[in-house]
Parts: sequence; structure tokens; C-alpha cells
Amino acid sequence: MLLKMLHLQALVYATIFFIITHILFRSVFLTSNQKQKLPPGPKGWPVIGCLPLVGSMPHVSLAQMAEKYGPIMFLKMGTCGMVVVSKPNSARAFLKTLDENFSNRPLTANAKYITYGGQDSVTAMESGTRWKLLKKLSNLHMLGATSFKDWSPTRAMEVRQMVQEMHKMGQQGQPIAVMEMVFCAMANMITQKSLNRRVFGKQGSEGNSMKDMIIELMRLAGLFNIGDFIPSIAWLDIQGTEGQMKRHHKKFDALLTKMLEEHEQTAHLRTRNPDFIDVVMANRECDDGSKHTFTNIKALLLFKPVRRMCAGIRMGIALVECILGTLVHAFEWHLPGGTQLNMDEKFGLVLQRADPLVAGVVPRLQPCAYD
Repeated sequence: MLLKMLHLQALVYATIFFIITHILFRSVFLTSNQKQKLPPGPKGWPVIGCLPLVGSMPHVSLAQMAEKYGPIMFLKMGTCGMVVVSKPNSARAFLKTLDENFSNRPLTANAKYITYGGQDSVTAMESGTRWKLLKKLSNLHMLGATSFKDWSPTRAMEVRQMVQEMHKMGQQGQPIAVMEMVFCAMANMITQKSLNRRVFGKQGSEGNSMKDMIIELMRLAGLFNIGDFIPSIAWLDIQGTEGQMKRHHKKFDALLTKMLEEHEQTAHLRTRNPDFIDVVMANRECDDGSKHTFTNIKALLLFKPVRRMCAGIRMGIALVECILGTLVHAFEWHLPGGTQLNMDEKFGLVLQRADPLVAGVVPRLQPCAYD
């Protein structure tokens, strides 16, 4: 028995040694033989590259590096090369002028499961006819000026319901988690336009399942996964990240399949006022004869609440102005007794406060304005 254990231990050590040697060989010798003309940037360590330099606040670290190396710099993140752009003119060149060249994005672990292997056709899928069709439909029926104006009643209703809920909590002397309330209102706006249903504030097990799904997706999408930066060890799943995503993906898939089947069965009730998914399903055929599948549409449903809460600059600015203006107009705000405003940041899927804002409200309008 002891001999078997020693053999097993030796095998484990040999495997680890082989993996480390393989990674070092690829990162040191192969890259030295493939010299390319690249933008300036910091020199990283073998295997891990510049990951230690980025730290827990990447936006701060990258801004400091940009001051030293310029608006376009190259970083070796693990064994993957990455170009970082930090000036508006440079970003415009990458994201607009040369969009066709840079529209294909690497498939990270979270994108692999959240977008069904890059099948949402917007974020991770390679540029092609299906990608172009969905981009066109999104601009015409979701993000365009005319479409955005068409669903203004939905935005007004959600903001009104948010204000009514805040007013009720203020009357009871309860502190308000501002970010949570705003997030719920915005999620309802997006899902009403996309799927003709509210996911927050809706009673019933399916509504709760949808809420839990969106919250869990936000958490999973913001996880750091070392396998994304050192692909040769991704199969080990050292942090257990992919295991979590696989388990949750099965639950999400079952729920989305049920929702889409119900949505398709009730499409005849929305012929005069179709939602975004109705439009996508009615225009599934691309110019080359290929079609958007149910998998494409399920990936799109997962993608929209998680990755595009403020999709497009027009939508983002309008929502911020609408919500912020309403909250300032409707209430006088104050911090709960003894607390101080903490503006420290926390990095994640989106940049957020380390301590979410919790505040009390006092109505500044007549009571009838909150009915």
C-alpha cells in the first residue's frame, strides 16, 4: 500500500513538473522566436505575465500604466497578448473605424456558458451574416432612436413604481438600498422590452427563478478565472469556476427553454405590439440561408440583462438622466444616523461602490404625486 502511494505521489509530481516545463517553454522560447512589432508596455513574468501588475483594481493600474507607456499599450496577461486602449481617439479607431478587424472576441469561460459557446451573435460570436443580422435588429428594434421612443411608457411606468416603493419605505422609516432599487427597475425595463414580462417584483416561482438567475449570472460573469489567461491549464479548473458555471448553466437552460416555448405559444397575442424576441424570431433567416436557432435566442436572453443593462450610449444616457432626475426631484436624501459616505470602489463585472449606498428619503412633493 505504501509503495502504491509513493508511486502515485511521484506521478503527481511528474505531471506538475511536466505542465510547468511545458508552459515555460511555450512562454519563453516560442515567443522569443516570434518577435512582432507591438505597442510599448510593461515586461511581465514568465507564464503569469503582467497579471500581478494589474492587481485587484485593474482600471486604476491600467490608467497608471497608460500614463507611462501611452494611449495604446501591449500587456502579456498570463500567456495571452492583450492590447489596452485608453484614449477616445484610439478607442474610436478600434471600435468603429476598424470594427470588422476587432469584432471577434476570445471566448472566456463565463462567455462560454453565458452565451452558449458564443451563440448570442453579439458579444462572442465571430463576425458573419448572423452577427450582422442581429446587430441590425438590435439597432432597429431595441437601441435605435425611434424604438427607444416607442418604449418610453415602459420606462416611465418602471420609474414610477420604483418611486412609489421608495416612498412607502420612507414613510415606514426604512433605509433604501439605492443600487438594488435602480437595478431592479432597469432589469424590468430591459426584460419588458425583450420578453414582455417583469422579472423583479413579480410574484410566483418562475418570477423568483428569473430574479435569482440574473443575480447569479451577474456574480458568475464577474469572476476571475486563471484559465482564461493561461489556456494550457484551463482543463484543470483550479478555482472550480467552470464547474460552478456548468451546474448553473443547466438550470438556466431549462428555465429559458420553458420561457421561450411559452413565449412562442402566446406570440399571436402580441401581433400589434411585438417585443424584441418576437422580432428576432420572426426574422431568423439570414442572407446566406442560415437561421438563428433557439440556442442563439437563449444566449441572447442571458446576454441582455447581464451584459447590456445600459446597452448603447443613447440608452445609457437617457436612463441615467431619467432615473437620477426623478430621484432628485421626488425626494430629499439623507444618510442614516452616524454613517458617512464611502466612495471607495470595488471592481467586478461593472465598477461599483465597495459599500453600496444606503440612504433615507423624505418626500418633497404632495402625497398625490406618489399615488
